[in-house]
Amino acid sequence: MAFRIFTNKFVRIDSHIRIRNFSSAREDTDKLNAATKYCSDLVKKHDRENFIISVFYPKHLNNVFLAIRAFDIELAMIRYSVSNSQIGRMRMQFWRDAIDNTFQGRPPQQPIARMLHSSLETCQLSPLFFKRIIDEREASLNDPPYITTKDLESYGENTASCLLYLHLESLGIKGMQADHAASHVGKAIGIIKILRGFSYSVGKRRISLPSEITAKYNISQEEIFRSGPVKGLEDAIFEVATLANDHLLTARTFLPNIPNKALPALLLAVPCDSFLKRLEKYNFNIFEPKLTISDWKLPFNLWYNFKKGTF
Repeated sequence: MAFRIFTNKFVRIDSHIRIRNFSSAREDTDKLNAATKYCSDLVKKHDRENFIISVFYPKHLNNVFLAIRAFDIELAMIRYSVSNSQIGRMRMQFWRDAIDNTFQGRPPQQPIARMLHSSLETCQLSPLFFKRIIDEREASLNDPPYITTKDLESYGENTASCLLYLHLESLGIKGMQADHAASHVGKAIGIIKILRGFSYSVGKRRISLPSEITAKYNISQEEIFRSGPVKGLEDAIFEVATLANDHLLTARTFLPNIPNKALPALLLAVPCDSFLKRLEKYNFNIFEPKLTISDWKLPFNLWYNFKKGTF
C-alpha cells in the first residue's frame, strides 16, 4: 500500500488501481500497434503504389493515410471474398455501422476501425466520404454494366475522389481548387482501374467498358471472350484512355492555386500517367502482358514530382 501526504494528512493509494490503469494503457497501446501493422501490411500487399506514396506524407499523418487506404482495400475485397451479394451487403452494413460508431467514439474491435478512431485524434475527417465509398462498393457487388462514360466517371468520383478528399482533410487542406483537382485525379484513377482490370474481367466473362463505347466501335463481347483482341477494341481503349488523360490534364491546371502541402494527396496521378504512357507505347493493346508489370521507376518518379511540386 502506498501513501501520500495531503494537507498534513496521510492518504492511502491502492497500488492495485495503479497497476490496473497501467495494464489497461499498455493493452490499448499493444492493440493500436497491432492495428497499425495490420493496416500497413494490407496496403503493402494489395496497393504497392499507395504504400510507396505513404512515405511522402508528414510522419505524424502516415498512419492516417494507411488507415484510409486499408479501409478502401477492405471494402474492395468484399466483392471477391463472398459467395453471394446478400452476404456482401451485410458486410457493407457492418462498415456503415462501424463508421457511425467510430465517429461517435465507440469503434468496433476491428483493426482498421481502431486506426480510424485513432486518426480522429490527429485530424478532422468527414464520415460522409467514407459512406459514399461504401455505397459505391455495395452498388458494384453484382457487377452492374457501365452504360456511358459518365458512369465510369461517377465510379471514380465516388471511390477514388472521395479517398483523395479524405487525404486532403487529413492534411488540413480546405479549398475548392484542391477539391477540383482531387475530383479530376480521382476520376482518372477510377477509369484507369477499369482499364487495368480489363483482362481480369474478360477472364471472368465480364466487359468493363461502357456499352456506349463497345456499340460505337461494333465490338462483340463474345468475340472478346473467345479471341481477346478484336477489331475496334484498340480504338475503344484509346477513347477511354483519352478521357482519363483529359482529367489528369485538367487537374494540373489547378496546381498554381493549390498549397504545396496538398501534393501528397494528389501523387497517385503519377502512376496513372505512367500507365497511360505505357498503354500508348503498346498502341492501346490492353492485352499486352507488359502492362501488368510493376513500374520499377515509380519510386523515383514520385520523388521527382514531389520535389518539383507537380503530379
